[in-house]
Amino acid sequence: MEHFTKKYLSGPEGAHRRAVYKSMGFTDFDLSKPLVAVVNSWGEVCPGHFHLNMVAQKVKEGIWQAGATPLEFNTISQCGTLTLGLDGIRYDLATRELVAFDIETVVNIQMFDGVVFIPTCDKVVPGMLMAAARLNLPSLFVPGGVMGVEEIDGNRFSLSDLDEMVMGALPAGKASVSEIAELEEMVCPTWGACPLMGTANTMQGLTEALGMALPGSSTLSATSSALLREAKKSGSALVDLMRKDIRPHNIMSERAMENMIITLMALGGSTNSIVHILALAEELCLGEKINLDTIDRISTTTPCLLNVKPNGPYYVTDFGKSGGIPQLMDDLRDILFLETLTVTGKSLEGNLKDRAMKRVDRKVIFPVEKPLSKDGGIVVLYGNLAPGGAILRQSARYRENLFHQGPARVFNSQEETLMALKSGKIKPGDVIVVRYEGPRGGPGMPDIYTVQATVVGMGLEKEVAVITDARFSGFARGFGVCQITPEAALGGPVALLEEGDEIMIDLTNRKLNVLDEKVLEKRSKSWKPVRKEPRKGILGLYAKLGGPANKGARLE
Repeated sequence: MEHFTKKYLSGPEGAHRRAVYKSMGFTDFDLSKPLVAVVNSWGEVCPGHFHLNMVAQKVKEGIWQAGATPLEFNTISQCGTLTLGLDGIRYDLATRELVAFDIETVVNIQMFDGVVFIPTCDKVVPGMLMAAARLNLPSLFVPGGVMGVEEIDGNRFSLSDLDEMVMGALPAGKASVSEIAELEEMVCPTWGACPLMGTANTMQGLTEALGMALPGSSTLSATSSALLREAKKSGSALVDLMRKDIRPHNIMSERAMENMIITLMALGGSTNSIVHILALAEELCLGEKINLDTIDRISTTTPCLLNVKPNGPYYVTDFGKSGGIPQLMDDLRDILFLETLTVTGKSLEGNLKDRAMKRVDRKVIFPVEKPLSKDGGIVVLYGNLAPGGAILRQSARYRENLFHQGPARVFNSQEETLMALKSGKIKPGDVIVVRYEGPRGGPGMPDIYTVQATVVGMGLEKEVAVITDARFSGFARGFGVCQITPEAALGGPVALLEEGDEIMIDLTNRKLNVLDEKVLEKRSKSWKPVRKEPRKGILGLYAKLGGPANKGARLE
């Protein structure tokens, strides 16, 4: 097999490079083969990544068996849930950029012929997708799999249930400390991605839908032997991609990105996936074709099928047992682009033909003829408060209520908002406005899930709306509009709102408006931005260079 690194590892000119590798036990035989980077996000700070050392070992075995030499290195992983509601959550989205920069740097400075990416959670998956697009070497993803689920008295719970109990139900006297202690012991029974359709499982599934992971690999149990076997197969499949010279730009086409968005709508997945899809489109120079208008168009024509939390009572483990992403895409085949290429070397159509049929539970994956809803799980809103767009996850809220109008309760940070909620200042009918938390204003566009979880825990999710230029977690449910563009820090209309302004959220007409539009023009003449404490490091970069949410909130 001809390969790029052979030129630089052969002859006298390659002596220095060979000597460096030989110091670590690699032989001339090893160095005569193509070199494959195994990018592992293993760590002991995040349950989604805790087991990936075992997965990486199997990937390397598959690479060896297929005739190449694996070289493993690590990148960072984190669990942003630990700092929800705290200042540290501002670093959450920045992780995506760091992962992409990290991998781009190491792969280019070390020289490789191909890359296997091993991620699980929220920002690591899209960070690695961005790196794959940037590098354009033969690449394949091995998703880290799904956490298990346990029961109490026949009821199953997840981490989001614990959050809502602690943040809302306990202060409201609707839960006890002993109930919380019991739930704490069982909501994370194994390692892996939290088993609801949060951002981690959304992004794992979308990576498979994009064609960058082997069919069926994204919904495997994180503790299963099936995951380890799939990892070994993935190592061998990557070497086959190298032989065929199939690269990410061959796979991650405009049509494949549309397949990704169609699958997202059918999943009713996390709103965070929107900023990641848009960021990936920018990396692929597809930003003019894959944008919020594309997402809005696909949302109106794609049914939501997946009855998994927070959209319904089931879990991603149930989804996997019912066929996972291949079954969902098979159901959607009439609206998908089946000719798109995948990491198997076959088209999506070829993969679906090869699929081993599973018994489908139609309570988990609704049939296309009788969907959970006729349109997609995510709605794009425009209006005088969001001329650049905003996002609402309608699959995670109550479908019978598609309209909310009420007085604005305005806060310039999530901390101020939480204080108001806990002191009982928010009333039914209110529209909570959390602003100056966008990419530059945050800085870092933090996840303000704690606000939503508190609203839900207090039993106000049917009566109180939240709008923000920040992000919501994939755990979040309730009536929440996020990623409002332009953000407040750049003088977006949301910065001009004042207490009591009447705000209308109309999902049927996809509008987000303040009713008295004239006040915006009047107030804009005297507007001055809220100044926050200057930041150093990567948050300082976001304060200066954070791009708009409708282009992926990248460092520009």
